[in-house]
Amino acid sequence: MHRKVLFLLLIVISTTTSFGQRIKIDKKKLAFLKEETKVAVKLTFPEDLIIYSLHPEKEFIENMKKKYDRKDNGNGDKWYQTYQIAKKETWRDAFLTGLNERVEKYSDLKFVATEEETDYTLIVEADWIYTGYGGSASVGREEGKLETTLRFVKTSDQNTEIYATQAPKVIGNYAYGEFGDIERIRECYNKLGYLLSLQLKRLLK
Repeated sequence: MHRKVLFLLLIVISTTTSFGQRIKIDKKKLAFLKEETKVAVKLTFPEDLIIYSLHPEKEFIENMKKKYDRKDNGNGDKWYQTYQIAKKETWRDAFLTGLNERVEKYSDLKFVATEEETDYTLIVEADWIYTGYGGSASVGREEGKLETTLRFVKTSDQNTEIYATQAPKVIGNYAYGEFGDIERIRECYNKLGYLLSLQLKRLLK
């Protein structure tokens, strides 16, 4: 009896979380996606991006470099290089994985890196990033969080939006490692891709 109640409770929590993180889309404005086989994805980070709490990105970077240098001199530069790669590739690839793994089950449309030629591009603009904290122990840790705006544009004219929607705050799966803060944000982008795939199914299937 207790197991059944617990199982039902987990379903309710999961459903509530998914609904709360639902991305709103306009089926009419995104109807063009039905005719496409590839759409490029580009991640952007504005100059006034706030990371972690109330820190501008520049201040966040300096704080993190000092933090990792205190643990091991020179590790701050290694973190910074990993962070820059994450902004250009790692987080984008995680988003693509989370999105394409589900979309390919109901559509021939594939989201790809900007190196490929496409008619349309999805710009994922970071509005706010929270890196979470903690290590491998289950106590005293928190998942990363992410707020973004999704903009669909023509690749040849990216200043003109076809459609834009602000995604709800995404809470990623917990992750840790050498640079756990970067890994937890990767999980957020992967979750964002998954959440978008749930809504695109209504349009593409």
